[in-house]
Parts: sequence; C-alpha cells; structure tokens
Amino acid sequence: MLIQHRWINWLSLGLLCLIIFAISADNMTVWDYNRELIIGGEYWRIISGNFNHTNIYHLLLNLSALTVMAGLHYRYYSSIAYTSMILCLSAGVGIGILWLSPSTHLYVGLSGVLHGIIIIGAIIDVSKKYYSGYVLIIGTAAKVIHEQLFDSSAEMSQLIAAKVLTEAHLYGLVTGFIISPLFVYLNKKKSA
Repeated sequence: MLIQHRWINWLSLGLLCLIIFAISADNMTVWDYNRELIIGGEYWRIISGNFNHTNIYHLLLNLSALTVMAGLHYRYYSSIAYTSMILCLSAGVGIGILWLSPSTHLYVGLSGVLHGIIIIGAIIDVSKKYYSGYVLIIGTAAKVIHEQLFDSSAEMSQLIAAKVLTEAHLYGLVTGFIISPLFVYLNKKKSA
C-alpha cells in the first residue's frame, strides 16, 4: 500500500499537467508564464507556467520523462516533501527566467522542473551509495552544458511548436543542486 501511495504524488503532477493542457486548448491562459503579466502582479504564473505545454507532443515528452523519474525515485518522497520539491523547483525555474532571461516573454513546460527532479533524486541515490546516481548527475549536467553551448535541436523545437528554452533546464538543474541537501536530509529522516 505504501508503494501505491507514493505513486500518487507522481500521478497527481501528471494529472495536473493534463488538466491545465486540456483547459488551455491552444490559447493563452491564466496558467502560462507571461513576463509582462507577472511584472503586473500575476505572480502565480512564475510557478504555474511550468505545468502547461505548447502541444500534445510537448506534454507527452514531459510526462514520459516524469514517468521514468517516478520509476527511479518514487520511494524517496512523502507527499509533503514531493509537493514542496515541485513548488521549489517551479519557483526556481520561473524566477530564473524572470531575472536571468529578460528576453523570454512567454514560457510553458515542465522540462526545467524535470531537470531538477533528476538531480535531486540522483543526489539521494548517491547518499544511499547507489552509484548510478553519479551517472544521472554527470549525464544531466553534460546535457545542460551542451544545450548552453549549442542550443537544442531544430527538430525538437519543430515537434513542440516552440523554441526549447534551454535556460529553463539550467535553472532547474541549479535549483535542484541548491535544494537537494534538504531532500537528502528529509529522506534520511524518513528512513530512520
């Protein structure tokens, strides 16, 4: 029963993305990251922009990655810890875009948050002496560095009908590294 309960955290995030995507239906919504509206006081968009997607392919790519991460790390988080992690990563990505990417006016997608989820789970792996965590950390960091130097593929941008905001991946990765000690601590406390 405990294993099934932990999967609910991950399924809930996927369901939230599906619902917001269905509500949005190719229109600007109250969920999207929109720089001008955030500056005008609609601060929730800093977080909520992470949960909408440009099209069904974008959504399915992000939900597939979420499923893989759930398969690897579902057991590491209580519901409160998982929700806190998602909110912290969403805020880190949204604030990163707002402060460090001033030319980005619109943004949607979970990929920045996913990069943070990967890093936090991998660091917990390492703390548990699962050395595959090092592979995840090195691989994710190498991917993000490659994207910063060479951008993402034109094919991916065409598939999701938008430019891939590789900076969001960087902000998610950095936020993941910053907040991971808290989640390592919470995981050790939960396991004790």
